[in-house]
Amino acid sequence: VRDDRRRSPRGMKLLIVAQVADRDDDVLGAFHQWIARFAEVFDSVDVICLRKGAIALPANVRVHSLGKEEKPSRWRYVSRFYRYAFGLRKDYDVVFVHMNPEYVVLMGLFWRLMGKTVFLWYAHKKGGFLRTLALAFLDRVVSVSKESFVDNASKKFIAVGHGIDPDVYRCDAPVAGGRKIILSVGRLSHVKEYDLLIDAIALLKRRRTQADFFVRLVGGPANPEDVAYVARLKEKIARLGLAGLFEFAGPMPNKDILPQLCAASSFVSMQDGGGAGKSFLEAMSCGVPTVVRTPVFNDLFGPWLPSLYYDGTPEDFAAKLDACLSLGEADRARMGATLRNIVVERHDLKKLVRRLKDEYESLRARR
Repeated sequence: VRDDRRRSPRGMKLLIVAQVADRDDDVLGAFHQWIARFAEVFDSVDVICLRKGAIALPANVRVHSLGKEEKPSRWRYVSRFYRYAFGLRKDYDVVFVHMNPEYVVLMGLFWRLMGKTVFLWYAHKKGGFLRTLALAFLDRVVSVSKESFVDNASKKFIAVGHGIDPDVYRCDAPVAGGRKIILSVGRLSHVKEYDLLIDAIALLKRRRTQADFFVRLVGGPANPEDVAYVARLKEKIARLGLAGLFEFAGPMPNKDILPQLCAASSFVSMQDGGGAGKSFLEAMSCGVPTVVRTPVFNDLFGPWLPSLYYDGTPEDFAAKLDACLSLGEADRARMGATLRNIVVERHDLKKLVRRLKDEYESLRARR
């Protein structure tokens, strides 16, 4: 478990338990930047992850894999998890578990007996037995907002934003000429309601005098049901005569998403209700006009609300896309500044990390 590098006997020492440590992962690659930001405010960081991939992290970070990249074995995962969690016990004081309450269930009682402070990040509106059981062993459960966690009335709950790094997600050059790109990033699944986007594009094609735009879909199916859904989407696109307006770009590592955002004239989200989505917050941080269905930012969009929020109908969606594609450079820049400011003020990763550090220090002072 240990290596030859000396670990600080004092100071703040963090253990992160996560699914993946891999900057090239197309779904969880952004968490690599979380680890790097935690390393800026904690003296040492150990990471226990289910799978380790490509990493480029500070010298005070050690990554320990449970072995999914080698050979899948649930017994191996559990045994290695206990070996690392107990073997490293003198090397951490606070635990941050990302998304998986089962790790808290497995180790929570022991962490409590050892006097560790335990945080769980959980951004899901639905509950579950493991999540309910984990609450008994937690000091704090952390989420994006009240809309993102089912037990937001719990005294242990704190809202800290989505953790977007505005130093990473920023575009320094204006969008180049050529056909305008409407961008969507995410899993290709029926829950994402891509049918709504197709219907809106069919209407948008009629609204504009020429097909000076196309849609780029970044992401892929995750299971056989999704594969069948993508086939149906392609059939619908062909049936409506829209084949030239859609590009299926496939999944991409998170680190490669920035150039896609900076090339986009508009970003779209079909998410219905709830809180903010990570992908469209990354677009907003880049100053990209982001057309959304959730009303979570309606009080912050200001004069841009009529161009950015749609009511869930294809007609309104198409009208808002038309408005964004028609923006002049000056209006686009002003809109982009508004959108970026929302992310900086409410969802900045550095603020999230500092908030958790301060919360830990407050809890430690009471003991």
